Amino acid sequence: MLEKKYKAKESEPKWQQFWQEKGIYKFDENSSAPVYSIDTPPPTVNGKIHIGHIFSYSQAEIMARYKRMKGFNVFYPFGFDDNGLPTERLVEKTNGIKAHQTTREHFTELCLEQTKELEKQFKKLFISAGFSCDWGHEYSTISPKAQITSQKSFIDLFNKKKVYFSEAPALWCTECRTAIAQAELETKEIPSLFNYLRFYIEGEGENFVEIATTRPELLAACQCIFIHPEDEKNKHLLGKRIRVPLFDFTVPVLEDEKVELGKGSGVVMCCTFGDLTDLEWFKKHKLTFKEAILQDGTMSAICGKYAGMPILDARKAMIADLIEQGHMIKQEKIAHNVATHERCGTPMEITIKKQWFIDILSNKQKYLDAGEKIKWYPTHMKARYRNWVENLEWDWCISRQRYFGVPFPVWYCKECGAVKVPDIADLPVNPLTSQPKTPCACGCTEFIPEKDIMDTWATSSVTPLINLDWYDDEKFRKNMTPMSLRPNAHDIIRTWDFYTIVKSLYHTDDIPWTDVMISGHVMASKGEKISKKKANSSMEPAELIEEFSADAVRLWTSSGSLGMDIVFSEEEFKNAGKLINKIWNAAKFVIIQLEGFDKTADDGSTVTLNPFNKADKPELLFMDKWIITSFNEMLRRFENNLEKYEIGLAIGELEKFFWSYCDDYIEIIKNRVYKPEIYGENARKSGLYAAYYTLLGMIKCFAIYIPHVTEEIYQGYYAQFEDAISVHVSRIEPIHTESFDSEQPLKNADIAVDIISQLRGWKSERKLSLKEEIAKAEVTLPEGVTLPDDAIVDIKATCTVKELIFTTGKELEVKVAE
Repeated sequence: MLEKKYKAKESEPKWQQFWQEKGIYKFDENSSAPVYSIDTPPPTVNGKIHIGHIFSYSQAEIMARYKRMKGFNVFYPFGFDDNGLPTERLVEKTNGIKAHQTTREHFTELCLEQTKELEKQFKKLFISAGFSCDWGHEYSTISPKAQITSQKSFIDLFNKKKVYFSEAPALWCTECRTAIAQAELETKEIPSLFNYLRFYIEGEGENFVEIATTRPELLAACQCIFIHPEDEKNKHLLGKRIRVPLFDFTVPVLEDEKVELGKGSGVVMCCTFGDLTDLEWFKKHKLTFKEAILQDGTMSAICGKYAGMPILDARKAMIADLIEQGHMIKQEKIAHNVATHERCGTPMEITIKKQWFIDILSNKQKYLDAGEKIKWYPTHMKARYRNWVENLEWDWCISRQRYFGVPFPVWYCKECGAVKVPDIADLPVNPLTSQPKTPCACGCTEFIPEKDIMDTWATSSVTPLINLDWYDDEKFRKNMTPMSLRPNAHDIIRTWDFYTIVKSLYHTDDIPWTDVMISGHVMASKGEKISKKKANSSMEPAELIEEFSADAVRLWTSSGSLGMDIVFSEEEFKNAGKLINKIWNAAKFVIIQLEGFDKTADDGSTVTLNPFNKADKPELLFMDKWIITSFNEMLRRFENNLEKYEIGLAIGELEKFFWSYCDDYIEIIKNRVYKPEIYGENARKSGLYAAYYTLLGMIKCFAIYIPHVTEEIYQGYYAQFEDAISVHVSRIEPIHTESFDSEQPLKNADIAVDIISQLRGWKSERKLSLKEEIAKAEVTLPEGVTLPDDAIVDIKATCTVKELIFTTGKELEVKVAE
């Protein structure tokens, strides 16, 4: 017997503990069932989990539950991304220090201490949200297993000549003081000034050319002046030299087609480096590198009196001097797009530094082909992947000049400079605290360790290999490659998805997963994504679970279409709570009636009837066959949507059926259940039999969304008749019992429901009690529609109609004689 009210605060922790103790979600290593594996994105350990995480992670978790209840052996590991720059920035903020202000050892200790505590909090939150992960396969990206996998990946790429060490242009963040990858850039619109300057033509006195720039702080690094080859107006400048204002050195005038003909004066300067165009010209015209901005974001010695100033201070000072010395023609306020580091928002700089790069530009077609092999849900998300690959301009820089992360397994020979890597069996290694076991090929035994660490994406990109124990040849689950599913939000298609595909192709020559499920974001308001950086979530997930319940939060996460952003609204959590209460009350009503669904044993005692005992199955009435058939039809649509990862559309079908079950079917069988002496015992048992099956079927379907309340209902009644120890290891399947075998009876039954709805509506319009008797009603049935006698009895009993007259016409019409 279910309690009068559902108590989520008592129920949810109780069943969470039950699932853990019974190992309900444990991957069965010995099972012969088909495997469904999920490469879950390890949440970044750099602050609190916000509701956006719960939104996207719950969608994948719902799919795990669905596949488990469809008979799959679900492999659902869970990890935490706790190495690299995001964690470092959190530790710097928490402790009030910069990483470079203390020793590497001390800073690493701070990172390990903070991530360990945060991971406990994250895990507690995900468990409280009812996540069905296999915590026996938990990992962190700084763990020895992950480090071995990441270092093995590097060595494999090194041996295959897919990674190289080169002094080359690299994207640089002056705030984080590290190189970054193209995928880590975020475009922002920033207010600025266009400064129109006089650049004087050498040997022509006060004659000048007008050049506009937003970055006068780079004047000291000016390399040359460009005009378009077809620019007749400025053709006379070729062969001349131009004097740079403030710094009084001259540069040549060159031609290039990338200069926009007809824009402004048609004359532009090239510095090292103001933007990617400068870099392109630097490579194409074989220019020299002049470093105006140092890696800490201050001006270099070539900037003269401005040396040592931060970038913005130097810009302000130079503008003041340009105006004072008469070099400024005019200024114009603008807002322009600037590439910034997504981690801190600092505008990106370009520098030249020796770094490790993974070759990706030479294999773009291979990545495009892999994208075609993978099934993208929703399908239009594949275009984002294609656009990213097609527009790649840089190889993947994986060097990071930071502290907390996976070390490069690299030393350099002190004598000849050759790269030395360890044997796989010796991993993980830290080159700062260890030495190679064998000498260099040149015979030298002294080595210089690589001090940089690897980009966090270099490790996150091998999560499928971490999950499948690729680090150990004997443990590697090769038969589980590719994995089944990669779920993530659309903003990391260009990073996590792309980089994982790259690594998988290089290491296994195959795609990493067959399906990719892309979720949207939760928006705090229209157009503003909820994020840790903005701290713009009105309530933390733990608070939402405490106030509304985990099941209510989970129901909310299933709203909307796959891949679409949704706006955060507490009202939706309240609506979810109302649905949960309705499910509880509907189950309670049916179960109370089923408690009396008994039979007399041979010894004369009364025993509870097991509705699965086919020998006791009653002869089903027409409307009972209708609800069973309707459930099976709903289930077909429900599963079709889930197979396309459309969890929102799936629950829409389920909810629609549930409300029909409550509003229509329960009302239809009430008279039969309450008054068997009038309608007969078979009519009563037929209704309860169908109610049992359809309620159980719905409870199983709802279980993937709201696991706690459904487990409470299942254990409160159904477990005594079911073989499954938990609803979550039972099977979602059609009701295998007598139902309609063609469409026409189902249409006829739907007509019967419509008649009931219209008769009850007639009473409501007149503010009459639904129990008020209707003396006489006339019903015109569409041609081809017939209703059996037991369906007519149900209509009359449900609507309290004394006389019901049927005729045939073109369409349904219901008239009440007044």
